[in-house]
Order: sequence, then C-alpha cells, then structure tokens
Amino acid sequence: MACEIYTGVNDVFTKNQIHHILKQSLGLASFQLIACDKRPAVNGLAGFLAAHFRVTLHVKVNGVVEKIKLFVKTLPDCNAPKVEYIKKCGFFEREKLGFQLSEEMRGAEGPHPWCAKSYLYNEKILVMPDLAVEGYRTLMNQEAIDLKHTLLTTASIARFHASFANYVTRRMLHDKSFDFNREYGNVLTETVFHESPWLNAASKLTVNLLKTFSDKFDQYLQDLEPRISKQFVNACDLLREYEETLNVLLHKDLWVNNIMFKYNGDVPINALLIDFQCLRFGPPAFDLMVFLYFTTVRKFRERHEQEIFRHYFTIFSETVDDDTKNRLQELNYNFESFIDWCERSRMFANLEVIGVLPFVLMDAQTAQKTFDDPDTYFKYYEEDRTEPVLAYCRECKVYMERLLEVNEEFVERYVLKHI
Repeated sequence: MACEIYTGVNDVFTKNQIHHILKQSLGLASFQLIACDKRPAVNGLAGFLAAHFRVTLHVKVNGVVEKIKLFVKTLPDCNAPKVEYIKKCGFFEREKLGFQLSEEMRGAEGPHPWCAKSYLYNEKILVMPDLAVEGYRTLMNQEAIDLKHTLLTTASIARFHASFANYVTRRMLHDKSFDFNREYGNVLTETVFHESPWLNAASKLTVNLLKTFSDKFDQYLQDLEPRISKQFVNACDLLREYEETLNVLLHKDLWVNNIMFKYNGDVPINALLIDFQCLRFGPPAFDLMVFLYFTTVRKFRERHEQEIFRHYFTIFSETVDDDTKNRLQELNYNFESFIDWCERSRMFANLEVIGVLPFVLMDAQTAQKTFDDPDTYFKYYEEDRTEPVLAYCRECKVYMERLLEVNEEFVERYVLKHI
C-alpha cells in the first residue's frame, strides 16, 4: 500500500497537501496516516495577520508510528473583517515570496541558518516544522532582549541581507537587465505604513498616551497631534528603494515573536527569522534599526548600538561573495555609508514600533479579546484604539513604560527639533 489518509485530517489539509508535506518531512511517498491532532499555537493570539496552529500527524512508516509535528498558519475562519484586511494587504502573498526566495538563497541550510524551512506555502496556508522540536523558542513578548540575543539576531539579519545581495548579483550576472523591484514590486507595495486611517489612529493614540502618562506633556505644543501626524507620514516615506546604494529584501517585522532562539544549556547559539508577511525592499539598515527598536530599550541602544553595527557589518562582509563585493564597491557601499543609513532609517524604525507595539506587547489573551473581535476590529485598527491601550497601560507597568519611551523619543527627535 503506497499511502492511506486518515479522514479526520480533511479539516486541516487536502489529500494532495498531506502527500506533499509528508514527502518533504519524511522523504518518502509510502505511508499510512493514522491520526491528526490540531490545537491553537498559544492560549490567545499568536499573531495578528493569520490563525496559528500546532498540528501533529501520526504516521505509520514500515510498521513504526512516527509523530510529525507541524506549525501551521492559515487565514482565520471566524473574523471576516480580519480576513478581508489580510487579503487586501497581500500578507500571505508576501510570505509565499519570502519562502520562495529563502529556498533559492538556502537560508535554512548550513551551520548558521537564518530562517526555517517550509513544507508548504501558498496564498492561504503556510506549513513549517514545529521548531520547538529542534529546541527553538521565542522570548516573552514584553521582554527587552540582552546583548547576547541581540548579537545573535543581528548576525542572522546580516546573513539574510548578504544572502539576498548574493542572489541579486547572480541574477544580474545572468541577466544585466534584472531589476528585483521591477519584477516583484507589486507584491512588496506598502499597505500599512503610509498616510491612512491606521496611521491616523496611531497618531491619535500617541497624543492620548502622552497626555495621560508623560510628565513631559506640559512641555509639548498645543497643536501636537497635527505635527505628529505630519512626521509619521514623513517617516513612512523614508522606507523605499534608493538609487546608488544597496537595496535588499527587508523582513520589516522583527519583534520577539518573529525571532526564535536555539540554546546550548542556557546559552543562545542561533537565531531564526520567521514570518515574512511584511516584506519590503530598501537599504539594509532599516531592518536592523526596526529590530533594535522593537526588542531593546533606549538606554541599551545608546550603550551598545555601535558594537551592534560593527557586528552586523562584519558578518555581512564575511557572507557576501566576491562578485557581490565588486558590486558593493561600485555602489560605494561600505561601513561608513551603512552607519549613515542606520541614522537615516532611525525615524522609520521609531515610527513603526510606535504603531505596532500597542498590539504585540499585550499578553496573548488580552490581545485576542481586544484586537480579534469582529465587532470592533476596524474601529481599533482604523479609527481609535486609545481606550483599550490606555486601559492595559494602567494594568501593566512594563507595557506603559515601553510605549511611553518610544513615543517620547519620537517627539523629542522628530517633532520638537523640527519646530
């Protein structure tokens, strides 16, 4: 018997998908699937742009039952406004492109992989091995990460960018007219960070948060909200392709849930970048600065940024091949220009984190109740999310302090200094 499919699996995968997944995971086409277990990935909301599950396939191979543990991401089935938003923004199309390219870049291979492999990906579903089986885990969502975890993640970001730069170089050597953004720009168009109701709601929240919790609010101008709104839009406009410098594929969503660490005892030894639903195209520094603003506090950045920048560029330089090094010389892309881009991209990083942290720093149960309710989904995404965010600030000091810090920094750097 070549294969048998357990009928209870049909609400998770199609028969063809099962064949494909098991062939990828087992390397075999002969099996008997005898059971399928499915449960939510976490108790609450695991992420904001899909439904997340852990699935275990019980498979008999040569008389022995093996358990294939999977992580599955699909379109939600109980929140129509959310599904509409996900489809409109093309988040699954981005992730499909991300895994297609990572396979070509062999990002899941070698002694220091920077991404996970995928068994199946399309416009509706992503299936990966459950990385917990391999010893990978994420950190707590409100935890500011330490220097060891920061440097490990920085190295993976550098390898990701260098691998992409090598990929583009190979394509250009084969076809001098190759233009990545021209070929894939329709998938990578920004759908969130531009002048929009979502951004207006973010600026409204910033003003209300500062008014409620900041002891600096009396120093601010009375017309703070329109000034913040203007600078939010200006920050969004910074992230784009630039001529005469290096542009790479950007993850753009490196908060703690999208980074998985492997450990030797208590020592982190590798970091994987997961979730490619927010990909963009632009200078590499944008990714690094977004990561730092998502995962560290201001005092940490002020103390360690230069070390982190040097570590990034060292790993990046070690990973690019000779043909890419020649291309970088032609672009005059070196450590000094990279440092300049880190500062130029800081404003966007600060803005993105202001917009996203109110969602991702909530505990999973509260986030699900607040941001996954079809009746209030568009209200909190596109009108005003002040009420639930300020309420949680009053319950959770760490949440309030992290939000307050990035908002005060933005006003200090990009509003008060531009009067």
